[in-house]
Amino acid sequence: MSPLLTSLIALQALDTAADAARKRLSEMPAAEQAIASALATAKTSVEAVKARIQENQGARRALEKDIASVDTRLARFDDHKAAVKTNHEYTALLHEISTAKSEKDGIEERLLILMDEGDTMAADLKAAEATFKGEQAKADQARAALATERSAVEAELARLAAERPTAAAGADARSLALYEQLLKGRRGVAVAALHGELCTACHVRLRPHMTQQVRRNDAIVQCDSCQRILYFVPAGAPVL
Repeated sequence: MSPLLTSLIALQALDTAADAARKRLSEMPAAEQAIASALATAKTSVEAVKARIQENQGARRALEKDIASVDTRLARFDDHKAAVKTNHEYTALLHEISTAKSEKDGIEERLLILMDEGDTMAADLKAAEATFKGEQAKADQARAALATERSAVEAELARLAAERPTAAAGADARSLALYEQLLKGRRGVAVAALHGELCTACHVRLRPHMTQQVRRNDAIVQCDSCQRILYFVPAGAPVL
């Protein structure tokens, strides 16, 4: 294979690796956002349970005040018994007492229901806090892994950039200009392998005489369809 093709293939390998590294870096903010979103969801669940508990406790306090109010009324009724002079008044007082006691029973029943719900909410809060704690640990690990990966990818980009001038030095100015033009216009792929009679980039079959030229690997030959620079890979050989 000609030194020129070797240099262009090496350039393509470096640029392809750099593109992959830059793409990975561009994906990292979304990954960080996903971590933050999962953590926020778990925190929201905790806050929602806490809000329900506060609402439950407020309702219980209100019922307890209602019970105290009924107890006050019942105490006044008891005090009033001594002042009752007629059967009619006594019957009316007993009715008031019965009504107040029924009211108190209803309030106490609702209070018991709220207390049971409060116990369930306390268990829900414990579970939600455990989930949040687990998500925090996962988030810390994921963020640390992302930071480590970011450093590695940035270091890889620096290495690739440092190696690029050496690879480019093996190409003349005209060939290098063609390469850069194709790299920009063909979505980052300027050099492609020929397998059989097909360009591996656009998958178009080359004409027989073009195929023979590419197979020699001694000059720049461009694909009739996509214009990429082609090189030949013998059967069974890895693509460079």
